[in-house]
Amino acid sequence: MLAVAVTLFPEVLFGQAVPQPPRQDFQAWTAIEATHPVGKNTDFLLSAGLRYGNDQRQLTYRRIAAGFAFHWSRFFTFEPYYQYSVSDAFPKILSHENRLALAATVGAPWKRWEISDRSVLDLRFLQDRRSWRYRNRVEFRRPIGVARKRFSLFAWDEVYYSPIARRWYRNRLALGVGRRLSRKLSIDVFFVQQNDGYSRPGDVNALGTTLKARF
Repeated sequence: MLAVAVTLFPEVLFGQAVPQPPRQDFQAWTAIEATHPVGKNTDFLLSAGLRYGNDQRQLTYRRIAAGFAFHWSRFFTFEPYYQYSVSDAFPKILSHENRLALAATVGAPWKRWEISDRSVLDLRFLQDRRSWRYRNRVEFRRPIGVARKRFSLFAWDEVYYSPIARRWYRNRLALGVGRRLSRKLSIDVFFVQQNDGYSRPGDVNALGTTLKARF
């Protein structure tokens, strides 16, 4: 009888194993970023984003963020903001995160290129712990003309440091093209490759779009 029970209902005796997310995934990312001037050198920021994982078959991540951008000079911007996100990369498990972040961006033109370096310090309030994380992204962008239309080519690379992992654990490299749709609206379309030996899924290829609006 015991052998029959083990054969027919192994999860009753040993517990049902929860499958782990794969190490690799192909995703789709979409986001919108809106800014509104509230002062001579200050903007209000609002953004939201979605990510479809499991080879783009399932919504696995959503976020919303709000904050301010203080343009202290032409080449330096300081941004404090708050973000709330929900992730369900793990089967049947929702992970909620509240985040306070400080971002500082230094940028300067070089010949026909626009070069910027953005540093972000995240204070993350997760369900089971509190932690901080540092990110740094360097971006190169250059305007081009195609068939009398204005575009921009860009590339950026972002690295992540976590005190929990005690190392630089993630790298994201993106290549894309931008297009100004109107005086207050533009869009970026890009491909991003992520390498991460700590998270699951860690190695990610994704197609992304970011719509930027100023109102």
